[in-house]
Amino acid sequence: MKLRTLFVCFLCLHAALLPAQTLDFNAVRSAEQLRAGVQAFHRGFYNDAWISLEKSISYQPANPLAQIWLGRAQWKSGYEQEALRTWQQVLDAGRGSAMVREWVDVLTLRRGLGAELAGKATWVVSAELDGTLKGGYPFRRPTSIRPRADGTFWLVAFGSNEILHFDANFRLLEVLRGGLPGFDRPYDVVETDDGTLYVSEYGANRIARCSPRGEKIATFGRTGSAPGSLLGPQYMTLDRRGYLWVTDWGNSRVVRFNLDGAYVQSITGITGPTGIVAGEDRLYISDKPGKRILVYDLNGNPLSTIGEGTLQDPEGLSIPGAGKLLVADGNRILECDLERETWSVRGDTSAHTKRLVQQASTVNGDVLGVDFDQSRVVLLSDVTALYSGLVVRVDRVNSVKFPEVYADVSVENRYGKPVAGLGMENFIVTESLGGVHSPALVVANTEVKTVDVSLLLERSPVMESTRSDVEQAVADLYGLVTQTGRIKSISAAEKPAREADFGETRLRFVRQSLQALPSARWRFDLGARLAGDELITAVSGARRAVVFFTSGTLGQRPFTTYSVLEIADYLRNNGIGFYPVTFGNQAPDDDISYLASATGGKIYNVSAPGGMQEVVRDIKGRVGTVYTIRYVSLTPANFGDRYIPLEIQVTVQKASGRDESGYYAPATTSLPSR
Repeated sequence: MKLRTLFVCFLCLHAALLPAQTLDFNAVRSAEQLRAGVQAFHRGFYNDAWISLEKSISYQPANPLAQIWLGRAQWKSGYEQEALRTWQQVLDAGRGSAMVREWVDVLTLRRGLGAELAGKATWVVSAELDGTLKGGYPFRRPTSIRPRADGTFWLVAFGSNEILHFDANFRLLEVLRGGLPGFDRPYDVVETDDGTLYVSEYGANRIARCSPRGEKIATFGRTGSAPGSLLGPQYMTLDRRGYLWVTDWGNSRVVRFNLDGAYVQSITGITGPTGIVAGEDRLYISDKPGKRILVYDLNGNPLSTIGEGTLQDPEGLSIPGAGKLLVADGNRILECDLERETWSVRGDTSAHTKRLVQQASTVNGDVLGVDFDQSRVVLLSDVTALYSGLVVRVDRVNSVKFPEVYADVSVENRYGKPVAGLGMENFIVTESLGGVHSPALVVANTEVKTVDVSLLLERSPVMESTRSDVEQAVADLYGLVTQTGRIKSISAAEKPAREADFGETRLRFVRQSLQALPSARWRFDLGARLAGDELITAVSGARRAVVFFTSGTLGQRPFTTYSVLEIADYLRNNGIGFYPVTFGNQAPDDDISYLASATGGKIYNVSAPGGMQEVVRDIKGRVGTVYTIRYVSLTPANFGDRYIPLEIQVTVQKASGRDESGYYAPATTSLPSR
């Protein structure tokens, strides 16, 4: 009887202990898979991360951390709908943070009407730079503002004879005064690709060509009304052919020079030319007394007038994007849809300015305007995004040298446009909401000068028929890319494969790139996906691009495995631009155009005058989203077993955003050094 009682007690005890043991086992296995998934994610192996994180969830279905990381891996893999579903499940279970809700809202916006809303929003004044306030740098009578690709901008101070260089936080970086001769009432400045500055000197009736540091190299134009002479030069623009156009207010005309200062031609008969801007094939000139915009071709032939009956006091002009024209009109900023010739008021600054003479779009999608009468600069921002914040993502954490940690951080607006020009003062870095030691910005998104390119070659019979042209283009592209970067080649063949890796010689690269047999059953989707894969794991911090040599059509089975949306999302979410180069005269398929547009790329023809030089130039000029931050962790690593939460907050002007991420230290690390 006693033996039976003991046996029953043993069974009861075993039954009571079994669930706890199973629970402990599941928790350990779940933690192991979470660690593997997070580490794979930070190495760029998103498929491996996906698999490990799903295993982690299988052991502990209610673990929200694994689910959140699974959504990250799905998003990076180009499966945005799956990521939305995963994050929504976390929210529905009541385990999601405000950060997860923000991800869902932003992704829903971008997949819906986000782009359309961004193009129609009203701008409101979100910040001001006052040249009359004590404590700041004084400037007087600003006439022109020129945003740069790095997020900084030039401000021309007509009244104080200076050109000022400010960053995105309105912090003064440098002052240009024209060297020993000095500037005489500078009115406008334009910058060429090599950094040369051209300054219109209203008081001296000339144009000064200056070094990037602002020292005068030469001047051209002389006082008078003869051809090539100037009386009160004001605004300038550079056209795509490399000519400089100047509004000559005193002579009621516009004058064209080459960049060496040689006179080319004049457009006469304009009552009061003020603002001027060159588009792709058009020249737009403000006729202030006529309250209209005059349109010419790039040879100076009149084409049309626009804005009559709408404009009140037009001056400074700018082109924010293809098919759009912005006009500083009194204290309004008007936008013209050039295709439809329709006008809309995008911003009203009357409560902040007295005379808005010039405006221009920044690389971040805002607009800067200058108030001549009040010596003020205003920053106008999209009202729909101003208070909804920035989108911040920790894309990758490198903890190999723990406690020294490197984090790649992407900063965008809510519509996916990169935010440039930030400094370390814009970032707050914490671990478990506690401080870190010595945070520093190692690389800003506009400082990257190198490129990583995957050359994707369509291996169809049509492309094979132009083999000699393809070989020459491959050789040209190789030579240009390898000057400052790396290139590998992928064949979009029946079975796509990497044909030439980084580091090959030019001859071997060309030969290996075309070694796959042409086939009418070539696969675009697999080739494009592989081309992207080859760039993601190459941790170089370079501009990433897939250059696609194509006949213009995507063949018989272009999207059997991956859809065009999945490919676009995959490339875009990993900062990879898609740049098709067509061979022949066939217009590219709509899907090719969509991929280029969705990823910030551009379409070219191999026979265009710029050739491969234009392709590489545009890739190098691409504004990235990633900032690299280095800091020293103060968190014990527990021999690499501890998940270390990482938080990064970004604030610029009135907009802000944050991300919550995390990482594991190497297994050999126990305590951080102090």
